Amino acid sequence: MKKFHPFFTIGTLGTVVISLLHIFLALGLSLTSVHSSFFVLYPIFFAFLMIGFGLTLKKQKETKSA
Repeated sequence: MKKFHPFFTIGTLGTVVISLLHIFLALGLSLTSVHSSFFVLYPIFFAFLMIGFGLTLKKQKETKSA
């Protein structure tokens, strides 16, 4: 099994949790003022996800060549 960088895990779990919370607040509680705060959170967790993906690929390439 591949060992993923912790940033990848943070990005993945953060995106999933934030999206579920966003769905609950928007549809479950019908709060429309909540959308603006999530526009900041999504790119932050997506950045963690992309950095973790890049570092995981880098580590895999280093272990293959070594």
